[in-house]
Formats: sequence, C-alpha cells, structure tokens
Amino acid sequence: MKCISLLSLFIILGCNPETKHIDLLISNVNIIDIVTGEISKNQNVFIDNSKIIAILNLNEETGNYNQKIDGTGKYLIPAFWDMHVHIQDSSYLKMFLDYGIVGVRDMGGCISTPTNGCESLCPDILNKWKEKTQNNPLEGPNLYISGPPLSGTGWPTSLPATNVEEVQNSFEIILNSNVDFVKVYENIPSDAYGEIARLCNIHKLDFVGHVSQSLLLSEISDLGQKSIEHIREPIIYSFTNNPNELESFMIEDSYSKQDRLFVKPWIDDAEKTIDAFKRNKTWFVPTMTVQFARQRYNDSAWINHSLRKQLPKSVNDSLTKHMERMRANLDKKGDSLWWMALQKLVNRFNNEGIGLLAGTDLACEGGIPGYSLHEELKLLVDAGLSPLEALQTATINPAIYFNLKSSGQIKENYTADLILLDKNPLTSIQNTLLINTIIRKGKIYITKNKTPANTVYN
Repeated sequence: MKCISLLSLFIILGCNPETKHIDLLISNVNIIDIVTGEISKNQNVFIDNSKIIAILNLNEETGNYNQKIDGTGKYLIPAFWDMHVHIQDSSYLKMFLDYGIVGVRDMGGCISTPTNGCESLCPDILNKWKEKTQNNPLEGPNLYISGPPLSGTGWPTSLPATNVEEVQNSFEIILNSNVDFVKVYENIPSDAYGEIARLCNIHKLDFVGHVSQSLLLSEISDLGQKSIEHIREPIIYSFTNNPNELESFMIEDSYSKQDRLFVKPWIDDAEKTIDAFKRNKTWFVPTMTVQFARQRYNDSAWINHSLRKQLPKSVNDSLTKHMERMRANLDKKGDSLWWMALQKLVNRFNNEGIGLLAGTDLACEGGIPGYSLHEELKLLVDAGLSPLEALQTATINPAIYFNLKSSGQIKENYTADLILLDKNPLTSIQNTLLINTIIRKGKIYITKNKTPANTVYN
C-alpha cells in the first residue's frame, strides 16, 4: 500500500480538498490481499462513485467524506459470490446481501411458483429482478441466469436435447430467453452434446452443468464445458490416483461385478480427466453443503434454523420430506463413503491446481440463501483447503471465471463490494460470519449482522 502526503491524495482524487466530499472512508483497517494472504495494516480506503479510488497508509485524518467507518482492529475482504443457486423467491435477494454475497450464478429451471427449492424460476421473472438489482445494487446481488436446462431426461421444465435437431430447436428458445449461459443436464447423446458445444461457441455462450454417460469426462472437458457441478459419477473416480484406495472404496460401497464393468471406462479416464481439466481450465463446483446435508437428518438445530422462516413454505416442506427419506435410507454407509470421496476429490483438485468455485445448490435439500455459502467455505477448509484458498473460491475465482476485470480484489479502481469482519478469517474461516459491515458498490448495506447461534460450527 502507498504512504503519501495529503496533497498527493487530492491529486489522485482529482478534486479540490476544500469542496470535494468523498462518498465513504474506511479508516485504519487491516486489508487482506486475497491473492497472497498478506495483510496490510492500518490502511485508509477511499470510496467514491462505487469504486475504490485510493488505498493509503496515512497517519492523519484526510479530506472530506460523507460517511466514515472506523476499521480499527477489523479485517476487510472482497464480498462473496455463490456460484450455484436456484432462486425461487424474491426474499432470496436480501438474504444473499445479508451475508455478504454480491453475485450469484443461477443454475436454472423454469417454474412459475416455488417448489422444492431444486430448480429456479423462469428467466422472465429472474431477468426483472436482475434489472432491479442493476438499477439499485442495495436490492440484491448481480444475477447471472441460465434458464431451463438442456436435458435428455424428459424433465418437464427442461428443454429437449436427445438429438441434434432438438438441440437446434431448443437453442432458439434459449436465445430468446435473454440468458447469460447454458446449463446442460443429463442423458444427452454424444452428437447432441457436440451440437450444444458448437452452438455455444457460435453464440459466445458458456455451457456448464452436469455430465452425460454418452461421453467420457475428459471428452466433455475437451468439448469446452466450462464447469462441472456436484459429486457424481464419473467425476468421483478422480478422487484418488491410488488403485488400492479406489479398490477399498468400491469394496466398502458393495460394487458388484456388473457395477465394476459399468464404471470401468470412467475409472480408466480418471487421470485423463485431471489432465483435461488443467489443460482446458475446466472449473469444478463441488457444492459440498448439499452433499453434507444428506448426513444432517438428526441435526435439529440446522433443520430448524431461524432463517428458514424467510423461505417459501414449499421449500421448507420439501426439506422435511427429504430429511425423512434420509432417516429411512438404509445406505447411510454409502452416503458417508461418497462424502469422504468428495472431500478427497476437492483436496486433490485443489492440489492439482484445478479451479474451484464455491456454490451451495440452495435452496435444494436444505440450503439457506446467503448463510449456506459460509458453511460451504467451512466445508472446503475441512476438506483440506487453507482459509485463504477457500476465500478465493468465492471472490477472485468467480471474477476470473466471469472475466470481471475490476472485481474480486481490494485494489484501486476496483468495485467497492466489500465485507468488514470483526476478526481475521485467515486464522479461522468461521470468522466470515462475524460481519461488521457490508459495502455494496460503495454504499453501506448493513452493519453488525447478528448470526444465529445454531450453525454448522457448533
């Protein structure tokens, strides 16, 4: 950070020190460099017109400002993104901001009213909210929308993609829906998958999502799918390069001879998948919170979390039924094995340098808008990431993913989307919940957010 004179500051600001009023000053704060983890202490952050215009190490009060936040003893980090959500109600928008989330990637569907939380409202509704939050950032986060997914499953709110002609017809609907990217689901034949990739390339649209058995995962990466979501077959078989560990996993999970023959192509492709992801810069969104939820059927504090009162009744009713199914599920050992494999997969991908994105899959199977992103960060750390690496999955990595040149870091000329924390998140990732103030495009959104005690951290 710079240490300069009072006169030099106003040269930077390009204003008359007698008349100019800066929008906001955050004084004497500790700034965390989200790339290196270095902490610059006792900094003054000057914000004007939604941008960070100067970061200075000054020993005196400087200039005129409309608002000031005392950052003494506090830590400033970039605000967060949740890269896998399903928005079903306008209440989600405020809930995101309440927990420092200023951007979300809505992963699609097309319903008109809330259901179980696992798919999204139609693009026409979401685009109205997107315009609303663009006009007034204090109304909600940036929205990136995919609309109904392309699928070979026949799901009623998806678009058919069982052959090339269907893909072409479905793509016309996508182009008329004003979406930001395309989501693929499952059971898509290889020729249809190739057509999706071709059309997305022509129309400069990314395609992301699940994978289909018609192609190997390395082939899907080579086609250009930008991100892979969740722990599913075939990606699970990349959790280790140790044949003995994989064999132990299959024995414990009771793989039959037929099962082994079925998954053998994916196992043979597992190391090629690692290479393809690195070569193509394919991202992985592990959505650990939704997988972890399968083991929380007796966690009454989480099931009855006070924030659920803000969610639609259908979403809460669905969670109750899902937890009943989990209690009755006889394959609890299988769920535990897959959870272990997901933790190892996340740790391995991180060590291999494969890009990870924080995403929660809310409000599916118990996810809570805003709050669950903090759980996701904790679970990433539990899987082996450092607190800094976990923070990167929700800050700088989304900025890189979306090619946002002035987001995801605390630097001059960057957008002032910021979280002021009472304690250092690098010493404990749980400190991300100790929110003192949220800054949304240079404006104070909230101060002293009080987090309910019934959390995953108990």
